[in-house]
Amino acid sequence: MIAPGKGLRWTLCSLLFLATTLNYLDRQTLSVLAPRLQAELHLDNLQLGYLFSAFYWSYTVGQFAAGLAMDRYSLRWLYGGGVVAWSLVSALTGLSTGFAMLFGFRVLLGLMESGNWPGALRIVSRVMPPAERALGNGLFTSGTSVGALVAPALILGLAAWYGWRAAFVAVGALGLLWFAAWVPVSARIPFGEASARGVAPMTAWREILRLRSFWLAFVITSLMNPCLYFFVNWTPSYLAQSYGIRDAATLAKILTAVFLGLDLGYLLCGVMVLVLIRRGLTQASARRAVCVLATLLLTPAFLLAQRPETAVMIGALIVCNFACGVWIAMYLTLAQEVSEQHLSTAAGLLGGSGSLFGALAMSGVGAVTASTSSYAIPFLAVPIAGAVATWAAWRVTSNERIA
Repeated sequence: MIAPGKGLRWTLCSLLFLATTLNYLDRQTLSVLAPRLQAELHLDNLQLGYLFSAFYWSYTVGQFAAGLAMDRYSLRWLYGGGVVAWSLVSALTGLSTGFAMLFGFRVLLGLMESGNWPGALRIVSRVMPPAERALGNGLFTSGTSVGALVAPALILGLAAWYGWRAAFVAVGALGLLWFAAWVPVSARIPFGEASARGVAPMTAWREILRLRSFWLAFVITSLMNPCLYFFVNWTPSYLAQSYGIRDAATLAKILTAVFLGLDLGYLLCGVMVLVLIRRGLTQASARRAVCVLATLLLTPAFLLAQRPETAVMIGALIVCNFACGVWIAMYLTLAQEVSEQHLSTAAGLLGGSGSLFGALAMSGVGAVTASTSSYAIPFLAVPIAGAVATWAAWRVTSNERIA
């Protein structure tokens, strides 16, 4: 572990936070603009599902490769170059004229964005002392929900004033501004030697796949990532199709409130664990308790399956997103603790697995909603996924070094 000065460490974490925010802004642009794109480019829910899943298919493959690369080569240039690459793809998406071009750009975006988590988790591990890593992880990870939080107002506002194509270009251009700040700051960080240089990929994978902690994390990410992707990607279309909410200002307000719940889940997960530990619980017991609470908070999804009144619907979405934020924060802590030597490789395997199941889920939601004209089945599946993920978390004993 390399320990630069405290101010420099937190400056670096702030840049990781901003990169993660941009990561979600870029992928959210299509989701937020989906109702408008469906009308203008004549896309049905089945095609929309394919577009959402295309990102996660390539994101799956990309994370497997990115994790291996981050353990072997320059973190500084791989990570920084990845942000520039996905920003350019996001901007170019504004040139799309139909389903085929959108599909191609979504595949490219998934590949380019795949290095964010394997890289950021490794950077935090390399430059932060153990006592500060949880806070560092929480800071940069909260960028996911901040990205989702600011996306509705920013993207819909840009689209309203300049058109949806300009929204893609403007959001993508932000990555170039980030890179201008990254270059001088990262030059002052001694990232150290790559920990797995010279280690064959299959050797690293075999070592990781033997770990019980990896498989527990695998169960959780394979169940909870699809839930998160469902809420993040399909909520705008759900509001438009099930409640007729298409006005940009109204849609932005509701989505902002919903994703604020997600943001609070990310940030409060670690706080809840620390509070329970200080009250006498072991670390494993505290984590289990928080997972149980998060699963209980997913049960309002049963209400959403019945199309409740608008106020109830918004409240249920906020609570469910909060629960998803708690679950994902717990999973990311687990992923970071699976293997110190092969941290990015393990994170890539886990992230890729979650994206694989997320891709299947996005296609499934598109097919189900197209054939039934209802979101009931996906909402019913969410609490069930949480219950099984809780079982996986409960398998953790008090002396195991996992989240």
